[in-house]
Amino acid sequence: MTERLIYDEDAAFLLMDDAATVNAIVRRTPVEQLRAKRFGDWTAVDLIAHVTDTAEVFAERVRRALEEDTPRLEAIPEGSLGSPHRDPMDLAKRLLAADQRIVAFLKRPGATARPAIHAEWGRVDAGHIGAYQATHSHEHVIELAAAFPPA
Repeated sequence: MTERLIYDEDAAFLLMDDAATVNAIVRRTPVEQLRAKRFGDWTAVDLIAHVTDTAEVFAERVRRALEEDTPRLEAIPEGSLGSPHRDPMDLAKRLLAADQRIVAFLKRPGATARPAIHAEWGRVDAGHIGAYQATHSHEHVIELAAAFPPA
């Protein structure tokens, strides 16, 4: 069992603010710069793709926790980052949509307490899943925002 995180209004704002930050970055930064900027082994596009892919997985996990009776959730497999030629604008739009789904799902009465069993974390609830995504994505968005500050 992992330490349970609490989903609250701050987590919801973090999801929405970070999605807005990524959208602003991809709108004001040429794609060549996003593909050239490195964060260790990843480019900025890879990092945006990672945050987006994870947001989509977590939105689906929250949905399942709300609609299924204690669903079993597998760990996200290690693997390829996908094509380095992914469109940052498309990724940013997908990130916003996934984070909006998480926030909308978790507004439902009793939603944050809905249980799930995670392969690595053990028994958690939908609120933990949403809070984890907010925290995880924020760590990466801080890196992106520092590298691509507004003019």
